[in-house]
Amino acid sequence: MSNTRGIHPSTTLWLAASGGTADRTRIALTAVGSAVGTLALLAAATVEASGLGDGPYTTAVLNQPGLHPGIVIGLVALCIPLLAFTGQCSRIGAPARDRRLAALRMQGATPRDVVKIAAVETGLSAGIGALVGLGSYFVLRLVFSEPVTATYTLERDIKYADGSTGFQVDTITGPALRLPTDVLPSIPVFILLLLAVPVAATLFAVLALRRVAITPFGVVRNEQPRPLRTVPAVLFLVGTVGLALNEGIPGTAAARVLFLALLIATGVGLLLGTTALASMIGRALVSRTSSPSLLIASRRMLAAPAQAGRSGAALLLIVLLWSFALGVRVYLVASSDDQFYADAMALINVAFAVGAGVATLGLLVGAIEGVVSRRRVLAGLSAAGTPRSVLERAVLAEVLLPIAIPVVLAAAAGILGARGVLGTSVQNPETTVDGNDALATVTQLSIPWTPLLLLVFGTLLALLLATAAALPLLRRSIDPLELRAT
Repeated sequence: MSNTRGIHPSTTLWLAASGGTADRTRIALTAVGSAVGTLALLAAATVEASGLGDGPYTTAVLNQPGLHPGIVIGLVALCIPLLAFTGQCSRIGAPARDRRLAALRMQGATPRDVVKIAAVETGLSAGIGALVGLGSYFVLRLVFSEPVTATYTLERDIKYADGSTGFQVDTITGPALRLPTDVLPSIPVFILLLLAVPVAATLFAVLALRRVAITPFGVVRNEQPRPLRTVPAVLFLVGTVGLALNEGIPGTAAARVLFLALLIATGVGLLLGTTALASMIGRALVSRTSSPSLLIASRRMLAAPAQAGRSGAALLLIVLLWSFALGVRVYLVASSDDQFYADAMALINVAFAVGAGVATLGLLVGAIEGVVSRRRVLAGLSAAGTPRSVLERAVLAEVLLPIAIPVVLAAAAGILGARGVLGTSVQNPETTVDGNDALATVTQLSIPWTPLLLLVFGTLLALLLATAAALPLLRRSIDPLELRAT
């Protein structure tokens, strides 16, 4: 099969595209994640390409080029849960894929050959997804190309008689575009963005095999290190307390860097802490509970604590940033009655909702991967007399228990950070009757309890539904035929 130059490229391509049902499912889901990620990047590039002479648009944010960087950052940030989703998809059927690659090693393939096959499989599916995303982009441009009659605002620069300059906001009713379909990114940007997601997915696939040695006798995985406990707790506490005590809007470059560093520390502490928390919960339950389902779940959490952190990473980051945005919304509503800010926050909520949906799909894929990869164990438990209802509750518990507490902590850290950075009150200046003395009315900012509770319970409900959606696979996974030697 191989020589000093390795497997022929055509053979590599054929081996990468072959496989069973799990492999085809993995390829299809990877293509879906790549398509949505490419579409988000192309949308960000389109917004960046629009300027003052383009439009007008029905959305006030699109009519102000100075605010376009914020939209671009939001669309690019949306790719984080998409990449996490794509990475989670690469785990579907991983044991069967590893056995197939080990069989290739027995036939003479080198370690570099099997890594190349895995990389080509991921790159090929992600490349197909990128082309689908490109096609979807042009279809959406065609659908939203016709202007509609709407009332929108435009900001224009004006020059006064004394030579000073300013701006004026005009409210206009007339034809406007719903999306910036009148502009296109440059050709080099198109090429760069079409390659970005497939290259990133391929690199992820290669890095995922860095701790795996595929030999002719099977797959040898390096021992997983013990989860860190002290470091995540310190990072989370330092980040959250630092944000809560960082009074005032970051104005200087140093203040912005400090704010970003504290936010990153909080997020990293959450992500690393989820793994440690899963291990701690598993160790506590295994010696205290008498519930069969909790015993099974606790053993799973002890055996693979990193599964919880890997599956819920993107969702925790979204909850953290979304709760921070809720705090910012309270500040903007109290300090200004401009409808523009309400429109901007509505768009932000939509972006977060889309990101949360993608992250929830990633959790669904993680739950499916967990059931599929353990089907022989589950079949053995079923053959030993364990009811299917017990196994279903065990699957739900091993997903929900490690992630429920971090969701609450993420929401609390986000709102505390917003109140710390922006303050807990707003001063609205007013003018006396004679027009000379300036007064200030202090408005205390309340905690948005209702949106926060909706965020937390909505996230937990989404987790529950995503995990429950994977339970029908248990019926096939506990089939006694799964106990056959492979």
